[in-house]
Amino acid sequence: MRKIIENSSFLYFLFLFTVVIFIFMNTVLYSAVDMDYWARLLQGNAFFQLGTILKTDIFSYTPTHKWLDHEWGASIIFSLIQNLFGYIGVLFFKTILVFLIFLFLYKTIRLYKKENNFTFNLLYFILIVLAMPTITQSWIRCHLFTFLFFSVSIYILERVRLSKNYKLLYILPVIMLFWVNIHGGCVSLLGLLFIYFVGEFFNKKEYKHFLYVLLLSFFVMFINPYGLDYVKFIFMATTMVRPFVTEWISPFSHPYKFFMIEFKVLYLVNLILLICSVKKFKFDYTKYILLIVCAYLSFKYVKNTPFFIMTSAVFLYDELFNYIDILLKKIKTNLNSNKLFIFISCIVIIFSLCKLLLNINYLFYPNISLQPVDVVNFISKKDLKGNILAPFDMGSYIIYKLFPNNLIYMDGRYEEVYYKQTKDLLDDFYNVKENWDDILKQNYKHDYIIVPTNALINDYLVKRNDYKRIYSDPYNILYINTSLKYEEKEVHYESTFGYTSNPFKTSVKFVEYKK
Repeated sequence: MRKIIENSSFLYFLFLFTVVIFIFMNTVLYSAVDMDYWARLLQGNAFFQLGTILKTDIFSYTPTHKWLDHEWGASIIFSLIQNLFGYIGVLFFKTILVFLIFLFLYKTIRLYKKENNFTFNLLYFILIVLAMPTITQSWIRCHLFTFLFFSVSIYILERVRLSKNYKLLYILPVIMLFWVNIHGGCVSLLGLLFIYFVGEFFNKKEYKHFLYVLLLSFFVMFINPYGLDYVKFIFMATTMVRPFVTEWISPFSHPYKFFMIEFKVLYLVNLILLICSVKKFKFDYTKYILLIVCAYLSFKYVKNTPFFIMTSAVFLYDELFNYIDILLKKIKTNLNSNKLFIFISCIVIIFSLCKLLLNINYLFYPNISLQPVDVVNFISKKDLKGNILAPFDMGSYIIYKLFPNNLIYMDGRYEEVYYKQTKDLLDDFYNVKENWDDILKQNYKHDYIIVPTNALINDYLVKRNDYKRIYSDPYNILYINTSLKYEEKEVHYESTFGYTSNPFKTSVKFVEYKK
């Protein structure tokens, strides 16, 4: 028994295994399918059916521009995994991606922290998992690749700083080649290299190689299916304001005060550690510029919150560890024993497995309660063909199930496909702004309108003569344009859906199609 307890290889394996199980448990429990996932599958399916990606929109009846899809590579990967391995395959694939993010963070920490305190590491990494809900408590999304590449890049950059082996830097342009064709978050690599260039310049250390790799990585960005247009689009999209999209608002301005509470707590703790570390240690410009920039980005947008948590995990690890160690010594408690680590690992593993067993349905049936499942089923069964106006976060699912019989006003691809005015009209309509009915005065015709049951706009639509209700369920109401012939009575459907065994089935076959 003593040999097992003192076996560093066994402890290392147990640590990694416990982290994997905890991540997998979170992946399964938070399996509500992302509202844009369906558009990702359609783009990927188009590639496998046509041998090329779609560069023009074929799903909308509103004006659109060239489809500048900065996630086309991720779409192909998701489609491949989904079609080969199904829902469970997606769960395992997401678990692998998230685990690799944490593995490279851990490997970067270990570059400097040779003493391996498994108890502290396990508790710390569990805290990080909880503090990054946009990664760990959401469906698989394209930005997972950005955070994975970001963690790999930090590891390479810190290895270079430690070993002075600047040849390793030239791995980063190769990473950029994949990154730029998978997700637009590739601009974060340019930001990283610029920060390291500036930081090492002020540190009075070798900085030229960081500049060379920065320039090389920038030019690699032009190797994509769209050329210059794609690069211009990525920089535009990075700075674009999206006031009605949750992930593009500040986590601290959310109306629900407990929103992302774990992140907020760790964010404030890390800020305190950052301030304290400035006074105690030799000033490292690279480290502090990176932490300050990531702190700002994480404060500004929900989407960016993992950046500060990840960089803090690497650069403020020692600071937090030292304070915890001092605290434990003061209360004369020893939490460094391998026995304690094994005990905690077993508790975490047992807890995670019990949670999975108690929610076994989550492992086989994805949660699609965010999608307009019932109303889409109704439209399909009644063979109601025509244009559908719906909230933009519903559009992706609608086209996945109903195209080509039905086209949508718009969906979550937003800046990739649509003009700003299109989104503004939609926001005004569903938020009942002063000119809410401007959307109904456009040149294009809305044959059907889907409205959430509790939306205020229902009170306005029922008073109009050009639309009438033909269907309702606990989640949505369907209106039809009265110019269409439809004599049946309104259907009231009481649904208890949320999980279904085959939500990813689609009849969409891609052929030459012109709007």
